[in-house]
Amino acid sequence: MNEPQGPLDIIPKVNYPPILTIANYFSTKQMIDQVISEDQDYVTWKLQSLRTGGVPMDSQLNKYPKYKYKKAKISQQDADSINKVPENLIFPQDILQMQAKNNNRENPNGSDDSDERLPQDEQFKLLVTNLDKDQTNRFEVFHRTSLNKTQVKKLAGTVTNQTISENIRVLLQAIGKIYAGEIIELAMVVKNKWLTSQMCIEFDKRTKIGYKLKKYLKKLTFAIIENQQYKQDYQSDSVPEDEPDVYYDDEEVDKHETTLGNSLLQSKSLQQSDHHSQDLKLQLIEQYNKLVIQFNKLDVSIEKYNNSPILPEHIREAWRLYRLQSDTLPKSYWRTQGEGQGSMFR
Repeated sequence: MNEPQGPLDIIPKVNYPPILTIANYFSTKQMIDQVISEDQDYVTWKLQSLRTGGVPMDSQLNKYPKYKYKKAKISQQDADSINKVPENLIFPQDILQMQAKNNNRENPNGSDDSDERLPQDEQFKLLVTNLDKDQTNRFEVFHRTSLNKTQVKKLAGTVTNQTISENIRVLLQAIGKIYAGEIIELAMVVKNKWLTSQMCIEFDKRTKIGYKLKKYLKKLTFAIIENQQYKQDYQSDSVPEDEPDVYYDDEEVDKHETTLGNSLLQSKSLQQSDHHSQDLKLQLIEQYNKLVIQFNKLDVSIEKYNNSPILPEHIREAWRLYRLQSDTLPKSYWRTQGEGQGSMFR
């Protein structure tokens, strides 16, 4: 089985002393910090895109001067002063209105009536011609997709306990198509949020493993170097090589491996040249190699899951959110408890 390729290399158990040098320690430490820094930039960018919707509003808002005002001291006597809106405050809606007025000035042949709209066919044509490749593909798939006529008619007949007409069947088929599209679109949002949370978990794991790698490598490097003066020159490094790894009961970690690693980190017999010291160094190399494999295996990128299918749990969560957004859950009157009548809990 091939080991996962990554930025870090494992340490061989044979002829390892020439590899473990101060230069190798600092280069490996720099590589770990660089990888974690790049992952942090990627995670920050994805989280910002998730919160803002990925719409570059800065380029639109930077055309206008930012609002500046002096902070006014709130009067203790005027109770309504805390609710007053500052003067000269510009909202995004005001910016859009200013932009529309500028467009009307540049086009003198255009009408000043803001209520005048294009015909529906012109609006549809304008919308379709301005779609990108992904949006065009989604529109074509949605336009070609339709619910099964027989199943819709059968379901409507089961609910109403009577035979429905063809016009009602077409209406129900169109409404069901829109409803299914809303559920699927919401399920896609749920999938994106779940993948983003998984990305944060992977980044947190990689950060912790990178911190452990620096401790193990420093402990092993300083155990190989025999020049005491040379070690004292680099002893002021910020990595505490004797600090044990902390874990909690609810974490998915191998407690036996963590306990063994803590005993190796706190061991004082690594500086000796006996057989016991060589065994400890080999165990330390083995622990380090396991962490390197885990570090290389982790990947915070979620672009590879863009074309992944929607899972049943995504649909269930989308259905729950849809009911919350549509206010179709039981009213608070039936969910009261305590001093309320609490009908739902009886």
